[in-house]
Amino acid sequence: MFVKPNAFKILRKERMEKRMTQRELAELMGFNSPQRLANIEYGHGKLSLENALLAAKALNVSSSLFISEKVKQYV
Repeated sequence: MFVKPNAFKILRKERMEKRMTQRELAELMGFNSPQRLANIEYGHGKLSLENALLAAKALNVSSSLFISEKVKQYV
């Protein structure tokens, strides 16, 4: 696994701290629908490494928030 098991919770927390709606973040990440982001945030969809990197960029946070320690040691 490339992202932390609780990455979806971290994503939601960071989005809410930035006072962004799911729609706003979904658009910044290039998603066609905010429902896709909602599914990830509520644990119904997986947060891929690619989407974790997109989220980090859109939220202006370090990607290390989402990436597991096992991956970091190789980067």
